[in-house]
Formats: sequence, C-alpha cells, structure tokens
Amino acid sequence: MNPVRILIADDHILIAEMWQILLAKNENYQVVQRVSDCSSLASAVTEHKPDVVLLDIALADGSSLDLLPDLKAISPFTKYLVVSAYTDLVTVKKAFSSGVHGFITKTSGLEEVNEAIATILQGKRFQCREVKDSVAGLFLGASSSRPATIQGALTIKEREIAYLVYKGLSSRQIGEKLSISPKTVEVHRHHIYQKLGLNKSTQLIWYVQNNIHLFTGLTR
Repeated sequence: MNPVRILIADDHILIAEMWQILLAKNENYQVVQRVSDCSSLASAVTEHKPDVVLLDIALADGSSLDLLPDLKAISPFTKYLVVSAYTDLVTVKKAFSSGVHGFITKTSGLEEVNEAIATILQGKRFQCREVKDSVAGLFLGASSSRPATIQGALTIKEREIAYLVYKGLSSRQIGEKLSISPKTVEVHRHHIYQKLGLNKSTQLIWYVQNNIHLFTGLTR
C-alpha cells in the first residue's frame, strides 16, 4: 500500500517542522514538501499532486482559501485539511464554502489528525471536536464573552468598517469610501465594539490584525 503523500502549508516554521516530525513517524505517511506562502503552495501542488494538504489559512503572502479553486483545477483529487488557530463559525463556514474537506485546530491531537486524514480520504467532511463544540455553543447559548463565537455576529458591513479602521481611516474617510455618513460609521463602530467586547480603536486594530483572514476580500 502506497503511503499518503502530504504537503504542509504553514508560514510558522516551528509548527510546520513539528507536523513534519510527527507525521514522519507514521509509516503510512510521506511528507513531500513544506511551504509557507501561496505562490510556493501552487508550485508544490503542481509538482507533487499530493493526496492531502495540511493547510493554514493565513500564509505569508495572503489567504490560502483564495487559491483553492486554482489548486483544485491543478490537482482535482487532492484533499485539503485546514489546520487553524480559529474555531469561530465565520472562519469554519468560509473554509468549507471555499472547498476544503476538513477542519482541525492547532491544538488538535495526533489521534484526531489521523482520524481527519482518514475521513477526508474517504470522501467525507471532517470537523474536529473543538470546532463542533464551538458551533454547538452558538446554538446552546454559549457565553457572549467569548470572542471566538462573537466574531461570527459581525455583519459584512461591520467587518468592512473594522478593516478600514485597521487601515487607519477616520470615520469621515470611511464614510466617503462607503458612501455613508460619518455618523452612520460611528453607529457601526459602536456595534462592532459591543459585539467584540472592545472599547477603543487600538483594541479593534489588534483584533483585525490577529484575525485578518476574516476580512479578506471584503473591502472595495
């Protein structure tokens, strides 16, 4: 039986090396390459046509999810398993709608990783337990103090405004860009702060910076 050929796409070198070491211990796996950016990912998929790609969403030069249609055209039988630090509904939904086959987190154990790989190779979708618990919490009245669940409540307009705040635009400049009044921008900002449990723009900037994958492709 041929080993499962795995490509690792993660811009955190230590994490990528850790995955390679762990997976190499399993004789059923063969790590064919590690990459850290979207351009290298496209080249590696073209060259190796791996069975599975362990895929971080935020790579060094952009979101890997934006590349998935092209990657699937290059290698239709390759399965994509997201390995993310985020478990919010927006991220999970965007990943699956982009065409990934499975979703685990960077805290998932090796046993769950093995289960995920086996499941997606069978043509099924896989969500790790942490993702399932997070999604279930949304519908079971989970504490509203958890940013991981609250961020899913932001509207597209609110995320667009949050990103423009992150880019350094004032309320007046945002209003001009979006063809709305500065007062309307301030109302949206107030709602954003409430939903995310923030109280000043520096916190919002930090939030967007650390969740930049949620804001890809929203701005004009």
